[in-house]
Amino acid sequence: MAQETYKKWDICHNPAPIPIRAFDWMATHRDYEAWTEDGVWVSNGLCVHAPNRKELLEAIDEWELENA
Repeated sequence: MAQETYKKWDICHNPAPIPIRAFDWMATHRDYEAWTEDGVWVSNGLCVHAPNRKELLEAIDEWELENA
């Protein structure tokens, strides 16, 4: 599993053994938090997924523009 950092986001490339590629790349912000409420997984939304590195970096930039 490869790992790098872009801005304040930790990037991970970890393709699952499934045919869907949309979640091969994931980035979590350093302030990312997740927990369960009544058995349901929830988070503060500081996580993005993409099928490739280029689209992941674009998703991070877009997230930051929308949430600045």
